Amino acid sequence: ASGSEADADSDSGDEEPGDAVPGGAEDASDSEDIEDPDVDVTAWERLGVHMDLLRALRHLGFAKPTEIQSKTLPSALKGRDIIGAAETGSGKTLAFGIPMLQQVSKRQGAWTGPTGLVLAPTRELAIQVKNHLVAMARFNKARVAVIVGGMSQAKQERLLNSQPDIIVATPGRLWELASTNDDYLNQLKAIRILAVDEADRMLEPGHFKELKFIFKAVNEQRAQTEEGARQTFVFSATLLKDMQLTKRKISQKAQKRNAGRPQPGTMGDLVERVGFQDKQPVFVDVTLADATARTLTESRIDCLASDKDHYLYYLLTRYPARTLVFVNSIDSIRRMLPMLRLLRVNALGLHAQMEQRQRLKNVDRFCTTENAVLVASDVAARGLDIPQVEHVIHYQVPRSGDLYVHRSGRTARAQNEGLAILMVSPEERKLYYKMCTKLGKDISAFPVDLDLVGRLRPRVELARDIELREHKLDKRTHERNWFKKNAEDLDIELDSDFMPSSDDERGVETKYQEKQDKLQIKALKSRLSQLLAKRVLGSGVNERYLSSSTISDLAERLTDATNFNAAMPTAHMETALEAAKRRGGKQKRD
Repeated sequence: ASGSEADADSDSGDEEPGDAVPGGAEDASDSEDIEDPDVDVTAWERLGVHMDLLRALRHLGFAKPTEIQSKTLPSALKGRDIIGAAETGSGKTLAFGIPMLQQVSKRQGAWTGPTGLVLAPTRELAIQVKNHLVAMARFNKARVAVIVGGMSQAKQERLLNSQPDIIVATPGRLWELASTNDDYLNQLKAIRILAVDEADRMLEPGHFKELKFIFKAVNEQRAQTEEGARQTFVFSATLLKDMQLTKRKISQKAQKRNAGRPQPGTMGDLVERVGFQDKQPVFVDVTLADATARTLTESRIDCLASDKDHYLYYLLTRYPARTLVFVNSIDSIRRMLPMLRLLRVNALGLHAQMEQRQRLKNVDRFCTTENAVLVASDVAARGLDIPQVEHVIHYQVPRSGDLYVHRSGRTARAQNEGLAILMVSPEERKLYYKMCTKLGKDISAFPVDLDLVGRLRPRVELARDIELREHKLDKRTHERNWFKKNAEDLDIELDSDFMPSSDDERGVETKYQEKQDKLQIKALKSRLSQLLAKRVLGSGVNERYLSSSTISDLAERLTDATNFNAAMPTAHMETALEAAKRRGGKQKRD
């Protein structure tokens, strides 16, 4: 997500986030003078990576390939087709990006068309893939362009006319351009390497139709050329059973051309439509038996649905960290954000109806702000590379096991440890048990200090009350302004019974009531500020005395500057991860 804010802000200038970008800012002579850092990239060299890319790996500090990279690149650099399954954050981008960039490094002669095409399900993921490829292309000067939504058609045409070496695109926008311009459609025949990233998400509504057209066009154009076979990569964050079936069907395709065809709209159908040139693609699976990362600790909190706000605030206050909170609806985000901000939680939002620039800006702020909280819908659950997420909280039980895996995969990335906490209400128990059965494990309970939850409850209840009152007041004001504006636009007068004037009795009464509502809200906010100014002390603790009948080391806790939680100074200092491990973390089901 680094560079997201710059990408967003460039919309207002001459350069769009999709502008074709050469890998490095230096010219060829300057790049030779750059001193390379002392990073041992022997492991990459043994895989056959080109020296231009080895230099980039040194500057990025990537000493060793990840598991998916080390298992994919030996075959990929020999031109083999790849079907790959790896957990989120495993390094899939370089697994297909390095072969593309290597082809550019080896290319001789004038540009004859794009070398690589990467298809991604979302604009955010496409921009992030572009950023990774640009960083890797620092010394071979490959031009990388992004074709995504939010850009004018003229500028997108400029991108495709700028002779990009690699195109990263969302299917809908790419097909919108290619289907109306034969020049762009003909460009596809030059593609030497095709990569489909987050293939499982491509099955969602709005993607699959365009994908079929793109695959058909690429394969038809390729068949008309005399060039070598196209190389294809299909990557997914999860291993789906029909991908295994597809692998076997591809190898039997010559014998059973039409037999046992995968069901339309499934992963097997998507993989078959790609048009592998390799009769037996290499199948690489580095997913785990339980699908979640090895370094992920999982816990759950059982509570009433009406109490989830209390437990959420407890977690955010008791264990401050960079936290991603997932909810199942946009309405939940719109309700929770004002409440959390009233509680002085540094909370940001992310959902599909938010303007693109604001979404990218919020992600960037979340990544650069310590202990920030991002409340998100599932738009952020897949593909987005959000580094250094310490905690993931599932405010509601996800609708499927795969969604739980993708949400939880936002933390515990790149061998870092992380914690996922699932809140389960009685109404969600059935869905929770179904998810556990699919994942093959139980999730142990997270240790909660119920005394502290109770002491925080008045704050949360007050913030809820304020949020509800402000919402009602804003709604009335918005509706009145909406009717007034539209009446003026239509040059009509609203009946006084419908829209009372400020001069009549009803208008005066309405104005008086709004004034009273605002005064009440102001008083409630003042009361909340007083509560927030107080430190939350444990049971049996008197703030006037450094002694306690229940906490033997109270003085040490209050005077230890290294383990100090200003909001809860008497709480035993341990991280949420340590607390979850103490209770057992995730458990396998028999």
